[in-house]
Formats: sequence, structure tokens, C-alpha cells
Amino acid sequence: MKKLMLIAGCSHTAGSEIDGQEDSPYNRQKSYGNQLAEKMGYIPINIAEPGSTNPTITRAILEWFSKIYDPNEMEVFVMVGWTESTRMEIPWHRPTWYSAHCPFGDWASETSSNFLRINMGWTGSLPEEKILIPEYHMFMAKNEKYLEILSANNVLQIQYFLKSKNIDYVMCNTIHMFGPRNRYIQFYIDQIDSNKYYNMKNPEESFYTKYKNLGYTNSKAKYWHHGEEPHKLFADELINFNEDYKCLKK
Repeated sequence: MKKLMLIAGCSHTAGSEIDGQEDSPYNRQKSYGNQLAEKMGYIPINIAEPGSTNPTITRAILEWFSKIYDPNEMEVFVMVGWTESTRMEIPWHRPTWYSAHCPFGDWASETSSNFLRINMGWTGSLPEEKILIPEYHMFMAKNEKYLEILSANNVLQIQYFLKSKNIDYVMCNTIHMFGPRNRYIQFYIDQIDSNKYYNMKNPEESFYTKYKNLGYTNSKAKYWHHGEEPHKLFADELINFNEDYKCLKK
């Protein structure tokens, strides 16, 4: 029986720019997720991709279980590092091949090529993208609460999916996920199992924000990613999450 830890997320979970490169074997090895897997005695399967949205992360997990998971041969623990809620992906008419930009992931979702990822601060590369993406940026800026609800539903989808298969897991935020509680989001937040979601309600405790505020810098990074030490410290935080690691045990 193989003991595997499926690690899903965006660039922060991939360990991007720890060594200055967007993706490398060293970055994956030193990422907080891979270090958590090592501490817990699992083989890491790091499928995080730079630029991923929360729908991207959700679909990748579901696709991996659909195509790879064998309960007769694998004991799987899932580590999910959710990204910022103000990201979107939309169905796209041509292949996007994001996996080509992160060749050192342990597995790549085939379905990701069917979607265009839209992040704040990125205006696209091709002319058609440069025309369309600003319209989505405007929508995202005006509908933050709606996007938080979508992200909460992504969390619940994976939570209930994993519980249905008796798969243990832990979740965390790598950057801003949920803002102040309000009448729109509170119902969804109340359904999320906070015993398996590290500091879900505190945006200041998200991986990037916390260590940025503590003064950590990475001179090798061009795109706001942490170096090796914060990844090590965050892995330690996750392994100590709750008394006697109860969220990391069945």
C-alpha cells in the first residue's frame, strides 16, 4: 500500500521562486506541502500549478481521483492550499497548456487546457485575451463577495468529496481567501469543517501574508513568492495544527 500525499494549489504551494525559478525540482522539494508530506511519512504528489484559481484546484483534485486513485493500492492524504478568491477561469476555445510552464509537477490535469485563467494584474498574452480579460477584471473588482461564495463552494465540494471517500485531508489559505463575515458568505463558512482548515477565518494567517508581515523577503523572487524558510515554518505550523495533531489523523 503506497502512502501518498496529494498536494494541490497555486504557485505558493508549488514552491515557486524559492530558488528564483518559476518551477524546479528543488522548489517542489522545499515547498511547505512536500515538507509536510515528509514529516508525516507520505510520498508527495505535488500537482500545484502557478496561476491556478480555486476552480482550477478543485477540478484538478477531482480529476486526479478519477484517473489515478486506486483505493486498493493507495493510502492518500490530501493537502489543499487555496489561493485568492478573486481569480477566475472561463471555458476557452483553444488549448491553453498551462502545465508547460510548470514541468516539474508530479501530475498535470488534462482538463486545465480547456480553461483560461484570469488573475488580477495579468492582462493576457494574445490579442484576443487582451480584449476579453479587462472585462473580467472589472467584473471581479465589483463582485468580490460573489467570488468568495464561489470559493467557499469549492471548499465544500472538496470537503464533502473527500469525506465521502473516507480520505483525510488538511486545508489552508496561501493568500487572501475570505474577507469579513457578511450575510452572503456566513452560511457557507458555517458548513466548512474548521478542524481541518488551518486558520480559515483569519486572512492575516494565510501563508504569503503572514510571513510577509513578519518581514521575510526573497531576493530571488520576481513575483511575490517566499523563500525556503517560510515554507519550512509553515509546514511546522500545519503539523502542529490543533492539539495532538487531531486534524491530521483519522
